[in-house]
Amino acid sequence: MFEEQPPQGQPEELPTPTVYPSNYMGEEEVINIVGQIDPQRILDNLNHSLKGEYFNKEKGMWEKVGAELANDSCRGWVISYFTHIMNNASTMGIISEKQLSYFMEEIINAVTREFKCNLEKFGFVPPGKGFNKGIYENKGPVDSSRMNSISGMIYKNAFIIYSRSLKGTESTKIFRSLTMSDPMSFRPQDQPRQGMLSKVFGRR
Repeated sequence: MFEEQPPQGQPEELPTPTVYPSNYMGEEEVINIVGQIDPQRILDNLNHSLKGEYFNKEKGMWEKVGAELANDSCRGWVISYFTHIMNNASTMGIISEKQLSYFMEEIINAVTREFKCNLEKFGFVPPGKGFNKGIYENKGPVDSSRMNSISGMIYKNAFIIYSRSLKGTESTKIFRSLTMSDPMSFRPQDQPRQGMLSKVFGRR
């Protein structure tokens, strides 16, 4: 017998696809959110801000919008010091209000000490005669307004990073968003999936 053919001019009815239950519902959304609030990205944005740059979304690139807030020496110290703070380890921890206060106090003391000891090197006073030779006198009128602006940016970013680990807020939200599945269950013809936690923390 001949198989019945569909009427001419009408699309052939396609078989209904098999829908497999997703055990990773919202996975990509979680990864995207974590990526957007990645402390390293915040640190990178801070670096560009200190350079006097902003990200032009239309051109997809950073553009200069004015004079730099911090010179290379100051910006280099800021990035170097805060690299160990602005990472996922800081946001995924569990700290108390008292510990948060201690951390912020330590950061404020460190920034205050470095700025006061490197007024000329960091460009907060006019360069002296030995500036190009690395001899700093730290004399002259202090640009306290710019110093306060930079330190304020640092403190606010550090507070935001650490407050995300207050009582384990960040880690709790992320782990609740993940729907873990049996590692032996996977869809037919799929390649083995990379672990969700590895994706969240950027491991390849």
